[in-house]
Amino acid sequence: MKLKQNRLGIIIVTFLIVIVGFMLFYPKSDKEPIGNVPKKELNEKEVNQKLPLTLTVSQEDIRPETIAYRLWFDLMQKFKDDGLIKNAFFKRFHLLEGDEKEFVVAVVHQVEPNEGTKTSFGEINDKGLVDNIVWKLKIRNEEGLTYTLVSFENSNDKLIGLPPVQGKESYQKEAGIESNDDFRYEITNDILKITYDNGKNWVVVPVSTDELFGGDYSGPKNDLIKSSYIISPKRTAFVLFSNQELYLLMTTDQGKTWDKILIKDQLSPVRQRFVGFTSEKDGYLIFTCDRTMSWEANFVMKTHDGGKTWEMAGSVNETQQLITSGGFINDKLGFISFGAVNVMDEHPRPSIYRTDDGGGNWEEVEVPIPDEYKGIFTVAEVPVFKDGQGTLLVNQGPDGDYLGGKVMAKYTSEDEGKTWVFSSLVDSENVLD
Repeated sequence: MKLKQNRLGIIIVTFLIVIVGFMLFYPKSDKEPIGNVPKKELNEKEVNQKLPLTLTVSQEDIRPETIAYRLWFDLMQKFKDDGLIKNAFFKRFHLLEGDEKEFVVAVVHQVEPNEGTKTSFGEINDKGLVDNIVWKLKIRNEEGLTYTLVSFENSNDKLIGLPPVQGKESYQKEAGIESNDDFRYEITNDILKITYDNGKNWVVVPVSTDELFGGDYSGPKNDLIKSSYIISPKRTAFVLFSNQELYLLMTTDQGKTWDKILIKDQLSPVRQRFVGFTSEKDGYLIFTCDRTMSWEANFVMKTHDGGKTWEMAGSVNETQQLITSGGFINDKLGFISFGAVNVMDEHPRPSIYRTDDGGGNWEEVEVPIPDEYKGIFTVAEVPVFKDGQGTLLVNQGPDGDYLGGKVMAKYTSEDEGKTWVFSSLVDSENVLD
């Protein structure tokens, strides 16, 4: 009996020695031990492991961009199922090349990685997103309505698929905006002078800077208030404000004689002032006053005798936001921009009103901002018209910083500005070149 117990002890000890030796000397597994799970990574290898990817679409979904979206969606769903990402959002799809049998579509998108997921496609921003990921998707038609995502290529071209970019000069030429350095002004030692021959001769304007910059204005006084004046050989005019009175100082003979015309009196300090003539006889003056924080009253004055007399045409009563710009295309058609509208839980958007009866009635015009630009382009400028086509620019507002803040969105209209269609970007400082 005792011998059996000794043998049993020897067997147990021998077994334990074998187990310990196995743990010490057996080659380690490539896998990490339980409790130290390796971090997941969304990288090119991970994407390629999911390819090729095939699906069948309906007859209504045979546009290359739509097919690419369906395949991209299914691919993102696989990453979600694997626990690599929480969500994914596309910005745009753009057909690059190919035919109905095989084509390449670029997708600009963003992903929200799961906690602990690394990615080789960019840094995670403060919103938890990897933004502006650009993939080129190569897609092949197998047969009928069946398509396969064959391969993908990561790209650094974050501007891929954007509309053609214009410079400011090409935009002005297309829109019919003419500029002439022969007609300009300068302010020296508080004296305003104008020239009609590119500085060869100068005419002193009989006005004080207090009148030029009177009212609710606190900006620099070495440049005139934008849109508060007209300089041309046929008519030169300056809007003045002093002692609660709004005037127009005007000459039609290049400064030989001047007329000071009272437009309206008993006014509180005037802030904005936009003056212009749409014909030899018809003109407008849009001005604002009674500013309180971000609200003010607006008024539209009209003349039909070349500026000798003025009468009230109307106001935009639907809003009292601060005006950023205003003007008329002809005696009937006019626009006033009220900057950006900010509504809770929505992106800021442009607010621009239109009249087609000379300023008596105004309606807000929709400016449809593409999804990828919402919250970026926020302030509409007064449109211009040439040969029946309207051109509208929307800038980024005073705090815009997209691509330096100077790039603008361009819109066109074929119905006198009732509706607008996004056209392209205008790159005034060539930052996209």
